[in-house]
Amino acid sequence: MKIVVLGAGALGSVYGGYLAEAGNDVTLVARPANVQAIQQDGLRISGHDEFVVRVRATSDVRTVTEADLLLVCVRATDTAQALADVAHLRPEMVASFQNGLRKDDGLIAQFGPRPVLGAASIVGARMVEPGHARCTLFAHTWFGELDNRESPRLSAVVAAWRRAGLPVEVPESIQAAEWTKLAYLLPVSALSGLTRLPYHQILQSPDLAYLFVQLVREVNHIALTHNIRLPELTGIGIRSLIQSPFEQAIQVLMARGGALAASGQTDIGSNMLYDLLVGRRTEIEALAGDLMRYAQDAGIPVPALSFVYRAIRGIDYWAQR
Repeated sequence: MKIVVLGAGALGSVYGGYLAEAGNDVTLVARPANVQAIQQDGLRISGHDEFVVRVRATSDVRTVTEADLLLVCVRATDTAQALADVAHLRPEMVASFQNGLRKDDGLIAQFGPRPVLGAASIVGARMVEPGHARCTLFAHTWFGELDNRESPRLSAVVAAWRRAGLPVEVPESIQAAEWTKLAYLLPVSALSGLTRLPYHQILQSPDLAYLFVQLVREVNHIALTHNIRLPELTGIGIRSLIQSPFEQAIQVLMARGGALAASGQTDIGSNMLYDLLVGRRTEIEALAGDLMRYAQDAGIPVPALSFVYRAIRGIDYWAQR
């Protein structure tokens, strides 16, 4: 399978590294510094596993002419330019690991609906240095046809992930899975960005865990207006945060945080945290903009969501100047 990773930063490099190590024909499209390091010394993956793999890498996507599977891993704010750069490609399949509920719309507009697969990921990653990606959370990936049918090509993608040793599942509804991922990612991203704290410390704080549960429940309320019931996905545990008494849900999160700290998983941050630390515009619009509009249209009060959305947009206001 010819796999092209468009936007091989941290997450794209982790996926590309594992898939290349398993024998797939992988091309990474990345920034020049990352490409230079990979071409010189190979791609180093650390965290859950430690290995160096030789993999094709380029910063000029025009040199890429074929793709059985195109993986879109660029930041949501870079989507328009990235898709314009691959307008010459006609991939058999294309899947986006970007944030937001409308991430597939641009793919459909450019490639048509047939090649597009739904996808969601909770794999955590960060770049240690050019050519070295660290997997901070070795977790699940979900794929599905947009109409949620079974298909040979979907089975082939899942098989490629499994051969690479990457946890992967096909949910009953890929759309519901994407909502669930967003419902959990939003509080992780927003609270880590606003507090500058790592994931495990957010969960261990009673007050931040309170806000976390409130945000999850507000997203769930919005999802229900779209006839989406957030499913229980491996590694997320969303139902206990929605259905348990509020104080019990807080205790669930605090216990998760304690378990992460006890196991040494203290390096899990968020892209939003890193964006804010370097003064770069965040992806808050992709994460929460549509949710805010959906809530307003349905007349749903979302005080926690409204606060984090406006606060982070306020920071972004100055990052753009």
